Amino acid sequence: MGNDKQEKYSTVSHSENIDTIYGDTLNDFNDVIENSSDNIKSHNLLRELKVNIKLLRKKASHLVREKLQKNFTNILYLTLDCPKYTPNSAKEASPLDYISQMRKQYPDNEIRVLIPLINLNKEEFKPTKKISYSVENRNYTLEKTGIEFDFFVQNRMTKAQLYKFPSNNEHIVVYGLYSPTFSFYKESSEIAKIHNLAPFMKAVRLCIKFLKDFKPDIVHAENIPFYLGCEFENTFFYKTKVLQIIKDFTQADITKIEPFWAAINLADKQTMTRICQDGAVKKCIAKLFNLHTTQRLHQIKDCFKFIYMNYYKFRKYVDKGEDIEENTIFNQLNERTIQLFPQVFYTGEKHYNPMFYSIKKADFWATASKTYYKEVFENEKLSGKMYSLLQKSKERSAYLSYGIDIENYHREETRQIYEEFNSENFRQERNKNKITLLKEFGSERIKSNFIDVTLFKDSDVKIIGNLDSFYDAPLFFANPSSDIFPNGVDILFNTILKLFEMHKNIQVIINIPNGLKSDFIRKWVDFLQENKYLNGRWVFIDGNINLPKFLAGSDMILIPTRINTTSVEHFIAMHYGCVPIVAKSGILNDTIPDIFDDMTYGCGFKTTKNLLTENDTNELFMTPVLKALNIYQNNRSGWNLLIKNCLTHDSGWSFKTLEKYNKIYQELL
Repeated sequence: MGNDKQEKYSTVSHSENIDTIYGDTLNDFNDVIENSSDNIKSHNLLRELKVNIKLLRKKASHLVREKLQKNFTNILYLTLDCPKYTPNSAKEASPLDYISQMRKQYPDNEIRVLIPLINLNKEEFKPTKKISYSVENRNYTLEKTGIEFDFFVQNRMTKAQLYKFPSNNEHIVVYGLYSPTFSFYKESSEIAKIHNLAPFMKAVRLCIKFLKDFKPDIVHAENIPFYLGCEFENTFFYKTKVLQIIKDFTQADITKIEPFWAAINLADKQTMTRICQDGAVKKCIAKLFNLHTTQRLHQIKDCFKFIYMNYYKFRKYVDKGEDIEENTIFNQLNERTIQLFPQVFYTGEKHYNPMFYSIKKADFWATASKTYYKEVFENEKLSGKMYSLLQKSKERSAYLSYGIDIENYHREETRQIYEEFNSENFRQERNKNKITLLKEFGSERIKSNFIDVTLFKDSDVKIIGNLDSFYDAPLFFANPSSDIFPNGVDILFNTILKLFEMHKNIQVIINIPNGLKSDFIRKWVDFLQENKYLNGRWVFIDGNINLPKFLAGSDMILIPTRINTTSVEHFIAMHYGCVPIVAKSGILNDTIPDIFDDMTYGCGFKTTKNLLTENDTNELFMTPVLKALNIYQNNRSGWNLLIKNCLTHDSGWSFKTLEKYNKIYQELL
């Protein structure tokens, strides 16, 4: 092999290049010695300088050509949620839609997806060459790749393994990462908590190092703090660029995540030693032990294990915010932990914002909304403690538009609506879906449990209330999560109650999975039940539903969210002719033209301001609701125009949208 290389470098073309640099013929050595006058020396020095410049230019052009020979970009799309592959809500957009659209426009971009393998059965799971994986009644057989490694987390060594999902219709490679530290959680929302997310992020960064057949040039981190825990690492072992996508800067502030246990998850051995030797940490642990056990644990690592096993028992009444002694101790641990790691320290803060370090380290960051991007620089409340950092990093930031391949959301048989309709025949056909919904949720069917099973994704659904099928009224639909403040559940219930008090002729379907576990929601539902005059006007559903069936029969959907939402629920609603009434925030403001702003193409109603910045949010949201009711009841032709605009609204991935993503990818490289 060595001789072959030597012969390769002494080719004719290489000799010709040398001749070009020095001239067609080489001077005889003796001639050079004899003509060594000052002028000749100057001439030779000048010629030598020119030669060196040419050599440098040639070397530079060679490097450029070498770079250009790779005419594709390897992008690793990192996300916690990927519909069809992870347990998720139908409201979330699939990265596969975006990637398949990007591939059509930019075939040289090779994009692969990396997700955590979750919802595994701890007792039954064995990491073998092939594993069976089930997501919402879909079964997959995953192939084990050759990537397997150990990493230090939760004060011990643990394993991680990379699997590959079977090929899909989009021809997109989807990897699943397994580790005992995060794979047995049921939902991605559990992993999103910082002390669960920390081991996943550590495993991801190591996994990228071992990807031999696919070296990513760019990691597209979709609302995941890619650099979470990186402050504990001495070196960064690869040159991958990171594009950090942010959906909402305030989420960490809302959820008040404890950094103490997160630090234990993230810490390497050196950091663990530092924590274990800290006097303030020892003092806090000693106080906690005095409260809860007489057992003497001499090793502080054993103390950490004890705290971990009893962590949620100690954290009493967190939602109420009561300053009981256990909470005080944990706050002191949190504060001390942040002080130990000054890179993430906020003065006066006792909880850790995991995005801070990622934004600081990322090569580029972007929000998924033009409206939100503008507001975070103008309103310090919307960016919280990160405001000053965002101002400093503005030059390496941008907003990106949102899209959805809407046709992917009603392929499955169980999600088919009752009557198909389009923008031409919806006046006759769409109303049949509403009539069917009213019949299905009539009191007799609910009592006999004889409701259409295809309305739901599973059998574990609780239904309270009923609708009157002979009651001619506009039908509202609402589908928030049980997160009260971010999703504006309080505004939703207050709006509905106010409409009932105003004797408005309405009916309502509210769907909140696991909603009855919340005392706040439970009390509201009990209140509605106690008022018998409201019978036949409302239904509350606790469980997972097949969303299109409800949207295709409801007149309006209520979305009073306070935060920058990136769900695609309003896109799907418009696709089925369900008119959205929303808060003026994020992509809701970007993608829904208000009928009062655009009489030609308007397809919804919006508040005049962001709900997060207004004191009387109930009155603010009530205004567009009353406007919608007025048009529905008094201007039928105007309402039909709204439905038609919804049905014809283009929410796809336009070339202009994809071009901005691609430009960012190119600039990063």
